[in-house]
Amino acid sequence: MPSHMNCCFNKCTNSSRSTQNLSFHKFPTNESLCKQWVELCQNDKVIQKFKNHGSSQVSKSFRICSEHFKRDDYVLWTSKKKVLHKGSIPTGQLISPKTTHTNIATWSEMLTEEEDPVANNTGWSPRTTQTFDLNGPVPDQGK
Repeated sequence: MPSHMNCCFNKCTNSSRSTQNLSFHKFPTNESLCKQWVELCQNDKVIQKFKNHGSSQVSKSFRICSEHFKRDDYVLWTSKKKVLHKGSIPTGQLISPKTTHTNIATWSEMLTEEEDPVANNTGWSPRTTQTFDLNGPVPDQGK
């Protein structure tokens, strides 16, 4: 088993390294069920592997994360283990999107929003900050 797994669903950035509490499911070895999963995930690499080598190779090579399945697709759901019902089919989109870097505003937008209150605060200005003459004595703050 690889040290970390990535979801092969098109546009999904989930990986076992970056997202906690996800499970990653092998593609079914049943050809017709596997074909449905392959079509839904819309990943060219998966489609090519399926066309060239069939479901057994796709099942060995690729995983889909638990965010592409509905809660009732599972026969077992615990923090440690999530087991799909036989014949479960992923949905075409994320079921429970988490706050990932794909749906957060860009960092520059976030920083701009955070900085606005400081920039608009007229009570502070670099010009009114105490300056010290590095060559002379430090002014006594108690006077």
